[in-house]
Amino acid sequence: MAKCPKCGHHLRLIDVSQNCPKCGVNIRFYNFEETFYREAKYAELSRAGISAKIRRLKASFLGSKLTKARLAVMLLPLLSLLVPSGKFILSLIFKQAEISLGAIGLFTLVSGGGLNFVLGMKDAAVSGAAFSALIAALAAYILTAVFAVAVLLTSLLGFISIKNMQKIACTFSALGIAGAVAAMILTARVAAMPANPVLSGKMGYGLLLTIVMFGVTFAVNLLLCLKGIPVEYDEGMLERIEIFKKVKRGEVNLDDLPQPVVQTEETRKIDAEIAAEEAAFHEKYAKKEGEG
Repeated sequence: MAKCPKCGHHLRLIDVSQNCPKCGVNIRFYNFEETFYREAKYAELSRAGISAKIRRLKASFLGSKLTKARLAVMLLPLLSLLVPSGKFILSLIFKQAEISLGAIGLFTLVSGGGLNFVLGMKDAAVSGAAFSALIAALAAYILTAVFAVAVLLTSLLGFISIKNMQKIACTFSALGIAGAVAAMILTARVAAMPANPVLSGKMGYGLLLTIVMFGVTFAVNLLLCLKGIPVEYDEGMLERIEIFKKVKRGEVNLDDLPQPVVQTEETRKIDAEIAAEEAAFHEKYAKKEGEG
């Protein structure tokens, strides 16, 4: 139930007047000036934090030539996985199946149920070693794809931390290179195995392209780590953010702060315009009084 802001009297449903039935104060306009200034100060401080986030968001994408380059290359490792990196042939009793080591080939393998067959063949007496090597190659390739997705996400979410996200992207790019190298070595191992009645393989060049693309994303993000991402803040914006943090922690009382909280060139200009208008008004009023 609502209460009178002055005397604390509990208002009933039939108390529809603007004035408190007990103390008579106008409830709607009680402490209007104090509330107005408090909300104005809160809006000034909170708006600074929102504006800073927007500036960081813009800077992470378009802040420099390097951030624009990062946008251009962040998809390259993932796209390179569409290029086949090898081919494996399964010679079965009634038919011959082909597995392409690439994003599309892996999707076909999983959706067609072929992955279960490959996993089941790792314990076979004749071809178990070959299929175990194939499974390891597929696992390394999938891990490489995971790192490619991670590079894409960290590039898109770079605004979360201007200082740290490119470091994380560098790490994922380096891990992607390691994963691609491991997948290439394991694929070559399968292809180089002695003649096998069930499984044979052939190397491709897709993983070499993937390594190069990861190297490009690593280089771009490393340059961003070294040079940093410039973010332009308005005068007083960072100071307002720090004050707002103290207000939320209870270290500073909002009512004790001046209005505006932080003086800038813009606020000084507004104050000067208000002072000039007040001076003109008083001068005009004094002139009328003199004439009267």
